[in-house]
Amino acid sequence: MIFRARLLRGSKTLDQEVELPADQNVHGARRFRIGSQSAEAQCEEITPGVYSLLIDGRPFEAYISKRPGDATGLATPYVVVVGLRRYLVELRDPRRWCRAGSSFEAEGPQEIVAPMPGRIVKVLVAEGEEVQRDQGLLVIEAMKMQNELRAPRAGRVERVYAAEGSGVETGARLVRLG
Repeated sequence: MIFRARLLRGSKTLDQEVELPADQNVHGARRFRIGSQSAEAQCEEITPGVYSLLIDGRPFEAYISKRPGDATGLATPYVVVVGLRRYLVELRDPRRWCRAGSSFEAEGPQEIVAPMPGRIVKVLVAEGEEVQRDQGLLVIEAMKMQNELRAPRAGRVERVYAAEGSGVETGARLVRLG
């Protein structure tokens, strides 16, 4: 799974792409990537919100919580404390954006891309077709779950790149709206 993450530490803000694969090796470690750096980590929850981490052989203890008054879930930031460093971490799930749409109307052509690797089950639109905001464009299956990708705005389908039954990787172009 690939997320967009915003890390805030003091006055510094860093936006990164975070890849957290579901598979692990025989020793229980998982390879992960933050930006261009990757590492291997083992993680055990000691108590709720307290984790013992072994990252590339180096031990760490992390405390993860929400700020008082914040809602649960990915939409609100996490407070992460590792040693003497305190971070505010916001995760943005690309699938959430596809379901919720965008808070603004984009101008000009817009590429709709695969938010996750999967297989195209059904293409719901054709080239030249006019679509409304939130109208289904196609159905993608990932990990035995089907997700309908919807139009973030009204427009005309200029190009359909995806074909039913084909496999796609995260970020693959699926549909172009004009």
